[in-house]
Amino acid sequence: MTTNHVPIFRLRGGAGRAAALAGVLALGIALAPAPLPAQTTTATPPVLAPSSDGDQAIPWLSNLLEALKPGVDTRLPESSRALAQRLERQLDEGKAAQTLAEIDQHLAADTQKSPDATNAQLLFLKGRALNLLGRRDEAKAIYRDMTERFPELPEPWNNLAALEVADGRLDQAKVALEMAIRTDPNYAVARENLGDLYIMLAARSYGTATKLNPRDAGASQKETETRKLLEPPASSEPPPRTPR
Repeated sequence: MTTNHVPIFRLRGGAGRAAALAGVLALGIALAPAPLPAQTTTATPPVLAPSSDGDQAIPWLSNLLEALKPGVDTRLPESSRALAQRLERQLDEGKAAQTLAEIDQHLAADTQKSPDATNAQLLFLKGRALNLLGRRDEAKAIYRDMTERFPELPEPWNNLAALEVADGRLDQAKVALEMAIRTDPNYAVARENLGDLYIMLAARSYGTATKLNPRDAGASQKETETRKLLEPPASSEPPPRTPR
């Protein structure tokens, strides 16, 4: 699920999977929810218990997140685009700790100027920096806070979903993506990520069926083929998803 420009959920297996994905379009159409009306405020999503299907034991989930890159979307409120672009370049260069410190300085300065000021671009970049530093829970907290501060934006929900996938919490990721689509039914990134997530859920279900009935060769084969849809091409790195 390639995690807005996720991480966020930018879980993209690459253009090479297009033909393979065509084979499961019928599944995606059957499972995809009807378009949800846009709304300016977001409802509180249901709290789900962690899945018992062993998602955290699926190594390919974390591999998919390598293509995920949360960043700055032009739809977000703008402060200094040059600043945001420079900070994003620093993150691309692996300078997460340095960039996080600078982001916090800018956020503190903004708060001193105006206690109610909130810079959405810097918050997005802070979430990405935290994730790069392995502080995923803190990154999640940033995106959850943004869903309340900026209820009109689908991107925080999308990025939160990517981080939930990284933790193997597919059901929670589904809720977050559905909230992104409810906020903006035309947000194509979340819809593509939701399609990827349905494939992940299908693979998980086939895997569970295989464990319950090891003699079911059909379920085992479907699990294998479904997981292949989410693997990046062996010959190239999965391309990052660009903001839309």
